[in-house]
Amino acid sequence: MSSAGSFLSKLIYTNAALLTGAGVALFAVDRGYFKPTSIFNNSESKNNVDNESVFSSQISNLKLVKDLRADTGTWRELPFTFGLEDELAQKSFLHSTFNQPDHLLAVPKMFVNKDKKKVIYLFYIGKKLCGHPGIMHGGVQAMLYDEAMARPALLNLPRNTGFTAYLNIQYKKPVIVDQILIMRADLEEIVGRKATVKASIENVNGDVLSTAESLFVSPSDKTLLKDNTEAFSTV
Repeated sequence: MSSAGSFLSKLIYTNAALLTGAGVALFAVDRGYFKPTSIFNNSESKNNVDNESVFSSQISNLKLVKDLRADTGTWRELPFTFGLEDELAQKSFLHSTFNQPDHLLAVPKMFVNKDKKKVIYLFYIGKKLCGHPGIMHGGVQAMLYDEAMARPALLNLPRNTGFTAYLNIQYKKPVIVDQILIMRADLEEIVGRKATVKASIENVNGDVLSTAESLFVSPSDKTLLKDNTEAFSTV
């Protein structure tokens, strides 16, 4: 066999092996045989658990959080995965890919107003969520907005379900990583199957870093999305 033929054969065999390995890995993840280190549930790394505890304590010590927890007549604290089945949470981009050390440094906090039209979140942003060095990627903000703004929409839409129709963001200031961010999301309007939500991200000093507006639509075809009425009924 010529040297060129030998090289081609080795290349084919190498790529085949890599693809086979990747396929096995993806199959294992999908079946739950492999579970990456997580801060949203019990991590196998003591250091990660200890660090997450420290970051969570910093969030809990904020005056805003203390005030929200004290005002039980107006606000209710819910798990960030509220309304999501475990299987769906494990396959969710935010609840899996971002659920790693140096991504989201602590389990996000979520507070829902008694009228279910206002939701406040607290995120601790890690150093691996950068676009430019030391600055949070704009796409990460978009993902957090999309996930978080859906809550006041889904709490009020028919069947408590819907798709994002549009998301418009205005970036006002660079967002430095390794800090706590506060997101406030308000349901502005709901008309039939459509819900408009506005939100903002600010730092602990109250500086508004970005704002967003989104539209969520509950599909007329009820076969497209699961009815979440029962899952959201405890709010």
